[in-house]
Amino acid sequence: MKKLAVLLLSLTAFVSGACASDIGFFCDGLDQHPEILWGFLPTYLSGGVSYTGLSLIEDDTTTLQFRVGAGYLERRFWKAPENRGEDAGKEIRDMNPLTYDVVAVDWGLRFTQGFFESPVGGKDFLNVSIGYEGKYEGARDSMVTGKDKSTFTGPQPVPSINQFLGSAYNGDIYPDLRGDHQYLGTNFTISLELDAMTDTVATNDGYLITAEADWSPYALNAALDGKADFYQFTLNAVGAKTLYQYKTGKMNWFSLVVIDRIRLNWLSGDMVPGYVQKLGSLGRLVRGYSNYTYGTEFTAVNNFEFRLVGPSMGVNGLAPRINIFFDMGYGAGNYYNTSIKGNSFLASTGAQFTVTFFDFIDLGYQVAWLIGDGRNFSKGDTVFSGSFTFFLDF
Repeated sequence: MKKLAVLLLSLTAFVSGACASDIGFFCDGLDQHPEILWGFLPTYLSGGVSYTGLSLIEDDTTTLQFRVGAGYLERRFWKAPENRGEDAGKEIRDMNPLTYDVVAVDWGLRFTQGFFESPVGGKDFLNVSIGYEGKYEGARDSMVTGKDKSTFTGPQPVPSINQFLGSAYNGDIYPDLRGDHQYLGTNFTISLELDAMTDTVATNDGYLITAEADWSPYALNAALDGKADFYQFTLNAVGAKTLYQYKTGKMNWFSLVVIDRIRLNWLSGDMVPGYVQKLGSLGRLVRGYSNYTYGTEFTAVNNFEFRLVGPSMGVNGLAPRINIFFDMGYGAGNYYNTSIKGNSFLASTGAQFTVTFFDFIDLGYQVAWLIGDGRNFSKGDTVFSGSFTFFLDF
């Protein structure tokens, strides 16, 4: 009996050791609530576990991922609902916006197969992925309902959801806020990625190109009062070059990197929910503007920056960074969930003063100067915008 116990214990230890190198953990999403510690710390976190022990093609990586995210967020929209007559669906800067909080839980499964060795070595060049994602959201009145909050025309009291929409709201401008404001959704993704990027805390060299399609059918997004029905196509290309680096041993004293991203996006459907509107809105993709604003079906954005990194802070993976950026973006097509056509051009320049943590999170402060006719809806008729930033690198 003792021999059997020792044998089983040894086998368990062997299997655990063999599997350990095939299991990895990742963080792939962070977000903040601006009323909690001024948005300085994240109130939403997404991450998971990946497994690479299953090999379908020799010398190429097969990856299975499970992800889960949860948190408490704020959303703010300047789009008039159906009960606003001729203004319905329009984005109105001087409107007291709809402001509410969301309890969000989401999860996902993804299968990725790699092909061919990357030119930079150590990973696959072509990665093909298919995935499933689920989401539950429960919207509730903002924690600052009734208190004054900045709007384009100055401080105004935050209305409740029912004050803004009406107590019996059942419209399509805010489809996930129908009835009791609860939403349960499903969407499917497929993506192709070309990875020739060497990415470290201090340097970036090469390119990374991703094409992705998302589909979220009504039949799988109508279980609760909140509804959704949308599709999305995204092309994202990032190129980078380290112009200069000074280091001694493992200590990086200073590096200068130039990096550029081009993103093309088409997001449409009969009912695009709020969380998707944030991801596709031009106001989010061009730094310095308001999330959820300038939301039209098509967007084309270029984010360009110089990154000054170092010196490292004595802890591997931590370093101060200054990002000097210039962004441009164009949007066109129908505003989400309407037949109202629009087009807009936004641009901004500024700097981010951050500390980078382990090459994927930057915590700090951003200042931006808005160029052209676009404005940050939250900050009134000013060309300057400042905010805390806590984000994943693009």
